[in-house]
Amino acid sequence: MIVFGDVWHGDKIARAIPRQYNAGSDVVISRVDDETGELLGGVIYDSYTKNCIFIHQAGFSKRWLTGDMLWIAFDYPFNQLKVEKLAGTIPSSNKALLAFNERLGFSEECRIKDAYPDGDMIVMTMTRAECRWLSMKPRTIRGRQ
Repeated sequence: MIVFGDVWHGDKIARAIPRQYNAGSDVVISRVDDETGELLGGVIYDSYTKNCIFIHQAGFSKRWLTGDMLWIAFDYPFNQLKVEKLAGTIPSSNKALLAFNERLGFSEECRIKDAYPDGDMIVMTMTRAECRWLSMKPRTIRGRQ
């Protein structure tokens, strides 16, 4: 099940990234196990500028990133907020996360030298035109239209 706005989920996802979660301004979308309610993973959005928003993700289970979660993670910023660009920051030392974001369709836009204790901060971005996930159709998203 996909959950919107759960503060406890936001705090747990933020601690895993690591970063701070601000319930007053950040948006969290998470995925939980339908039967147990266990938090499987999710995304946090912050620094919304009307044209761009930052996204941060953390998974606690290999089952967290379903097609529906991918769809909503990109539908929210591009279709609901109407931003033109999605951005995220990644430590240059985290090769697995860099590769994961490249597979999602993000590319390096800039690098801030020595921003992390173990290396550079890489700013990765994706534009609406580059996002292949928007053409997906959600299968299990339920709610009022």
